[in-house]
Amino acid sequence: MRAKEWIRFPWRHELGWIASLPTLSDTRLRELIAVNKWLARTDSGETAVVPVRYRSAEIFGDEKCLDSMARTALFGPGRLSFDLLACVRIPAPLPAVAVGTGPDILVVENSDTYWVATDTLRETHTHRIGAVAWGCGNAFPSQVAALGVDIGGRGPVTGTVWYWGDLDPAGLTIASDAATAAAAGGLPDIKPATALWAAMAERPAQNSGTVNWLAAPGRNWLGDQLWQETATIREKRGRVAQESVTADVVAAWARI
Repeated sequence: MRAKEWIRFPWRHELGWIASLPTLSDTRLRELIAVNKWLARTDSGETAVVPVRYRSAEIFGDEKCLDSMARTALFGPGRLSFDLLACVRIPAPLPAVAVGTGPDILVVENSDTYWVATDTLRETHTHRIGAVAWGCGNAFPSQVAALGVDIGGRGPVTGTVWYWGDLDPAGLTIASDAATAAAAGGLPDIKPATALWAAMAERPAQNSGTVNWLAAPGRNWLGDQLWQETATIREKRGRVAQESVTADVVAAWARI
């Protein structure tokens, strides 16, 4: 492309702002021209709204291109938007299964715990948990928006979201980041499943002397009481996996 060719390019009215950009790489110019062509092709009728990566594949032949562009100054008020491109960002699904009729859900960090909690709560009566969800390890913060869409075929969460992960810095980082994401999205608070975290504090520390707790977040999320109850594990520079907690403890917690 010749220098600043975007200034003279015949942009559609929705993209007229591009001519005022001080710089533009050849790659971004080609992408914007592709958007211009797509707008021209779809101008004659109503365009069905599709997920972002479907629209990206249609316009650019690259399903991740719009994800990249959305992180730049090309997106913003008066510029590109998902509304303009008739697409929506749908949160990553949060695998979940119904286990009762209650309004609350239990989200767990690990897959084996998901199956144990699911089987246990299906067999346990008179508890408040309606569904168990698997947070897929450290993916949970990116899945939090799904709480407002659908959980286990029950629709958006209407009760309390209880979270339970490994008692280690990584597990508490997941919990803290997910709670922050929920607050930012106006979703229900993500709270610690207190008795389950406390049960881990009573188990022998694993990997003693190897776990660095110095920069670990989570005190504000756990709360002062749980933070104190878990002090011994931190003092031993250890960790406790949630798989250390037996199914009967999960059942007892759910009935509280």
